[in-house]
Amino acid sequence: MRFAICLEMIFPGLSFLERARRVREAGFSAVEFWGWGGKDLDGLRGLVDQGLVVATFSGQRRGSLVDPQDRGIYREEVQGSLSVARRLGCDRLMVLTDELLPDGSARPARSDLTPAEKRQHVVRGLRDLAPLAEEAGITLLLEPLNTLVDHPRYFLDSAREGFAIVAEVGSPRIRLLYDVYHMQIMEGNVTQTLRRHLALVGHIHIADVPGRHEPGTGELNFKNILRSLAEGGYAGTVGFEFTPRGDTGQALAAIAELRQDLTREGHPVR
Repeated sequence: MRFAICLEMIFPGLSFLERARRVREAGFSAVEFWGWGGKDLDGLRGLVDQGLVVATFSGQRRGSLVDPQDRGIYREEVQGSLSVARRLGCDRLMVLTDELLPDGSARPARSDLTPAEKRQHVVRGLRDLAPLAEEAGITLLLEPLNTLVDHPRYFLDSAREGFAIVAEVGSPRIRLLYDVYHMQIMEGNVTQTLRRHLALVGHIHIADVPGRHEPGTGELNFKNILRSLAEGGYAGTVGFEFTPRGDTGQALAAIAELRQDLTREGHPVR
């Protein structure tokens, strides 16, 4: 198992590249981020050449899978991101069912589409993208989000439905991004759900509930969750996507301590 730190919500006031440097200095070898537009990709590539791993980033910021009229925009977004991913040596891209507005809500979908039709279009859209991902050797990570706190109107707000969609698409390059924060809000039962569907999990996100802060600030026992994942054979990446409750350095130190505890128990974490 490998830990990665999301650069978007940490070290406020620092540049994108300086955040990546500070994460590496804190002892973490992998980072992730959201959209790549406007980012210092040349500088990040230099850090990659020095050993930093880009675990994943957003493969799409515009367009919607639920609306077939957006298919061309969505495909164009993913194609551009696949090119950037190859440049950064990244083998996974996050994708959403909807386009998110600046306030986090989903762009309103067409009123003439039923939930069943939206689901059908999501499956068809992912099947259309799967050959691109397979040819590039890059996995697309479909992410369910919560609609109760952060992302009103978002279509895919259930991991159970997400796993069913991934299974129906049937491509080894389409997997689910299971976000513990979002799914604790929507469904709970995160440990059993993850263990039951590990074969379809391509990436995991972590933040505590409530507040979306670092582990140890809320209601979840992340040591138990991560231990269960390791015992179940999960060898992928766990991305820490959180807003520090206080100092970012202290939050990263708490995550490093969690990594040490798991390693001492016989579950090595990179």
